[in-house]
Amino acid sequence: MLVVSSRDFRDNQRKYFDLASKQRVIIKRKREFLELVPRGSEIPENPSPSNDPYFDDPRNIERILISSEQASNGEIAVTLKSKEDIKKMLGL
Repeated sequence: MLVVSSRDFRDNQRKYFDLASKQRVIIKRKREFLELVPRGSEIPENPSPSNDPYFDDPRNIERILISSEQASNGEIAVTLKSKEDIKKMLGL
């Protein structure tokens, strides 16, 4: 992840647009942070009923699809059956 000032972003836009396809680029403007998110050639419709911005990032959708395929193929490494299993996995 790379955090840059708005002035640096303005002066080097091409550089940061190119970097955004390889790593997270965050632009700090006053007291807020804006993230450059690559979309490819089209903007997908958000599948979340609540419009959760997590689903706006195509990289997150790709991870979900890969994980879903792995689960369908029986490649799940961990099965959690109780609250205790979850706590143990999270180290709580």
